[in-house]
Amino acid sequence: MYAGHRVSAIVTCAGKGTRFGSNKLLVTIDGMTVIERTVRSMLLPIVDEVIVTVSAENEAEYRRILVEEAGLDVTFVIGGAERHISAMNGLEATTGDIVLTHDGVRPFATPELIERVVSAAVEHGAAMLGMPSTVQVKLVGDDGFIQGSLDRSHSWLGQTPQVFRRDLLDHAYRRAVELQYARVSDDADLVAEFSGVAARIVEGHVNNIKITTPQDLGTARLIAEHLVDAE
Repeated sequence: MYAGHRVSAIVTCAGKGTRFGSNKLLVTIDGMTVIERTVRSMLLPIVDEVIVTVSAENEAEYRRILVEEAGLDVTFVIGGAERHISAMNGLEATTGDIVLTHDGVRPFATPELIERVVSAAVEHGAAMLGMPSTVQVKLVGDDGFIQGSLDRSHSWLGQTPQVFRRDLLDHAYRRAVELQYARVSDDADLVAEFSGVAARIVEGHVNNIKITTPQDLGTARLIAEHLVDAE
């Protein structure tokens, strides 16, 4: 519970990891799989339940890692072809009025970050972590030519967790499915587009990376090494 609200976390682990070349959730960092590290980061006093969305083909292996071997208290839900469909399936299994969504391959979200973004969502209805951009982001048309640049002072790089009032997220998911929404996006965009509530940005941390490429894995191992040295 947080401030009288029941909090549910959905960890999305149903992706195929095509850009990585293999199942990045099963790669180990300092002796622990990415999926276990990520799920463990959600098991906090303020989080009442953790739902893990998985593909049918990986459910048995993930259950072995998380439940049979690690003894973690999580619920598995079979995901769908698109991320928002997987998350909607996960939402149907939750009971909280505040719902957190988190990438399964983002293993370094800290308790402090999670509590800050949950607090912002309770106040504003929708919130997400992010970092101010340090690079120039170009807008490129379908023809391959640059159309302009985003103002760096207003450009942020999105992270998860993203946290929402349950009713806002539920409405956004259902409308996205009804309209066969196919644009690459995140839950904050869906809620803004279909529920009309913009997410409050909460500054995240450079360590809160998403493991997408083999190069990211090298960075993740350096982060884990630093965290161990700091203990």
